[in-house]
Amino acid sequence: MLIYLIRHGETDWNAEKRIMGRSPLPLNERGREQVRLLASALKGEGITTIYASAVARAKETASILAWEWMAAVDEEERLNESAFEKWVGKTHDELRDDPDFKLYHAKPSRSRFSADEGMADIQRRALAAVDRAMTEAKAEKVALVSHRDVIKPIIVHYLGLDLDAMHGLSLSTASVTLLDLRAGRPRFRYVNFAPWRWRDRILLTEGKKSE
Repeated sequence: MLIYLIRHGETDWNAEKRIMGRSPLPLNERGREQVRLLASALKGEGITTIYASAVARAKETASILAWEWMAAVDEEERLNESAFEKWVGKTHDELRDDPDFKLYHAKPSRSRFSADEGMADIQRRALAAVDRAMTEAKAEKVALVSHRDVIKPIIVHYLGLDLDAMHGLSLSTASVTLLDLRAGRPRFRYVNFAPWRWRDRILLTEGKKSE
């Protein structure tokens, strides 16, 4: 099976580098355009099944993709973002001196950022969502729409890396990482493919040329 691990599009709080947790924030217009570009880039892949986090920004992302691909969306709460209770609404700058925020970036497996789960718990439930897709989906290609710090633990698991290596990965909004589980050793065909980044760079270059 080919599993397309997709991070949701941008929200206003993403742009402000503000912790969202499970807050019901919609995509902003830039985020919607990011997702439309991703949908267009992957349209020829023939993805007909999408499992999505129940958090608003992921559900909206999945809805846009489903419309473009004529795909079915199945809600999967094990792909939800963590609650991040004490950090929600705060910017990264505001949390700069928080000892546990520092620990989260240095050793995420040791940080207690939510009352009900740690990063190892997130990894377990995220991998259970992958197992569900592999067991239940009849399609050869499946998309999982989730959040950066839910997708990262999936990636390090299949790379055979320690969980604390997860922040060595960068995942843009509206990006896709392709995990190939068809036979033998798991392979990543690509990581953090975000079509909108290329468009933005082209527009920036063209703008400079016209000055």
